[in-house]
Amino acid sequence: MKLTKNKILLLLLSIAGFFDSSYLTILHYKNIIPPCSMAKGCETVLNSQFSTILSIPIALIGSLYFLSLIFINILGSYHYLKILSFLGVLISIILFLIQAVILRAFCQYCILSEVIILIIFILSYRFRSSST
Repeated sequence: MKLTKNKILLLLLSIAGFFDSSYLTILHYKNIIPPCSMAKGCETVLNSQFSTILSIPIALIGSLYFLSLIFINILGSYHYLKILSFLGVLISIILFLIQAVILRAFCQYCILSEVIILIIFILSYRFRSSST
């Protein structure tokens, strides 16, 4: 597998997303709200009914999502990367709309994760079918 700038960037973004989501997961289980210096509303978002699914933090699901992207990148399964990044961007749009429309509050860590997923989605579709 030849490492191109695009593939390295995808891997680095996946790692960054993993750390962002893992940070929020750890803080969730410690019942700590992270400092929110850029956006106002981290506490509202992270304590909302939308922050968990069946008592599982969205951040933990995000950590597992980014971890799977890391492995897909390492294995070079770019067809699956496209599918997974498409699903991720759809979920990110929903989560962003929940912040904007329902909660009217934003979490900078959540937005960072959503932006990372969007960039991964865009980059994953730059691969030609010969790269898969």
